[in-house]
Amino acid sequence: MLNFLSLGGYLGLLFSVFILFRRNRDRLIITGKFQNYNKWITTASLLAALAALLHAAPIYLPVIGMALSPLSSIPMIIGVLLFADGALAMFLAATALLFFINVEEALIFLLATGPLGLASALTVIPNIPLWQRLTFPTVLLTCGILLLAFLVGVPGIQGIIGSFHGLGLVLIVIFSLFYSSLFRAVARLCHGRLLAYFFARDNEAEVVDLDAELIQKK
Repeated sequence: MLNFLSLGGYLGLLFSVFILFRRNRDRLIITGKFQNYNKWITTASLLAALAALLHAAPIYLPVIGMALSPLSSIPMIIGVLLFADGALAMFLAATALLFFINVEEALIFLLATGPLGLASALTVIPNIPLWQRLTFPTVLLTCGILLLAFLVGVPGIQGIIGSFHGLGLVLIVIFSLFYSSLFRAVARLCHGRLLAYFFARDNEAEVVDLDAELIQKK
């Protein structure tokens, strides 16, 4: 029953998140910058590859990799800020790459790390109700952890959680709330940095165009 509820919650929330991204494409920044298909596919591919490499880091760098692996949510956040619901292709591509590297890491990314990054980006869309921006990343991560522990049976996570009981569920929810709050802050930071970067680029392009126009007049 728990696995059924967790799977239903995971699929339902992930679907809802992408519906919200689609409805709010215009409120997410600079999606118009990537109307060119070649630019879109190149940027999305690089972000998907970066997410896969960061998440697989513990395999190749056992100590440092544990610190790098959680950062794989950040390329997903950036992907949403650039492409809105188009980030779904990035998410699936990164998951597919990880399946070629390590099945366990791929499942963790598919059910927990990836969706957390995607849902965290909801925090930058102002017209979405606050309760959705707060609860969607937390509940999605909670469902993912429960699926990893009790449906998939990932050894590392199962060993940490142990057998399911009420206190364990409370601890998972508290951890998910804290962890998702951290990545909501990261999403706001990325949003601000990208806005500043593209605003500066647009201003620079306008100056160049103005200089070119003045030169032509002379």
